[in-house]
Amino acid sequence: MGLQMALDVRTDMRLVSHKTTSGAAVSYLNENPKVDIAILDITLEQQTDGLELLGLIRKSFPQVIPIMLSHYKTPAYIIQAITYGARAYIAKDSSPEEIANDILRAYEGNNLFFGDTIPEEEINSLFGGEDNVRHRRPQNLSPRELEVLQFVTSGYSNSQIASALGVTTATVDTYKERIKAKFGLDTIIECVASAVDTELISIR
Repeated sequence: MGLQMALDVRTDMRLVSHKTTSGAAVSYLNENPKVDIAILDITLEQQTDGLELLGLIRKSFPQVIPIMLSHYKTPAYIIQAITYGARAYIAKDSSPEEIANDILRAYEGNNLFFGDTIPEEEINSLFGGEDNVRHRRPQNLSPRELEVLQFVTSGYSNSQIASALGVTTATVDTYKERIKAKFGLDTIIECVASAVDTELISIR
């Protein structure tokens, strides 16, 4: 609704469709090859990762410009979005006018991250180079997996994590199993130690 409001005042762009799952978005893009821009959120319905969809769009629909619109301002998410090929990462708490203007600026070829026009090579440089950007994304953890790992590091129990994320404790266990598999470790505590050691997450 907020995005619709941001675009309603414009005559040079319009929202053509709204999808809540990765599958629905891909199907729509397959059927509508003239779509110019895909605006994505970090979290989609059915626990789908918006960044995974971003990577899929960049690979399968190179003509579509992907833009992340999210309330998450975690550096790890921004780094992932850059690495996956986002043209822009816009904060949801921007004004409707700012959002619309940033979408247009991204369409015109600018790389925008919270409203600043920064060349991609400069973004990589800010994070220590392209190789370091990849290094800061070890095991290719999804944003939700990073979030669960941070909660565990901060001492949250399964029930507390489930409540904070609006999921079941069984889902939290599933995320933990995925994290362990991606780290190649036997326990979630070992994963926490590794993540803290590489500064992927911080102790709060």
